[in-house]
Amino acid sequence: MAAFLYRCPNTGLQVQGYTADDLTEGDVEAYESLKCLACTRMHLVNPKTGKVLGADEAPPASSKPLGS
Repeated sequence: MAAFLYRCPNTGLQVQGYTADDLTEGDVEAYESLKCLACTRMHLVNPKTGKVLGADEAPPASSKPLGS
C-alpha cells in the first residue's frame, strides 16, 4: 500500500490518500476514486501526481488568509 498527498478542491487542505497499487508502475494518467477525509466527498485523484480531476489550480477562496 502506497501513501500520497493531494489537495482537496473543496477545502484547500492537503489530504493523505492510499492506493493498493505500486506508484512506480502503471499508467501515468490513471485516476482513482477516493473518499476525502477533509470534506467527506468523493474525488478522482491521480496518485502519481496528486492532481484532482476537475479541480482548479488555485486553492478555493475560503483558504485565503483574512484581509486579502
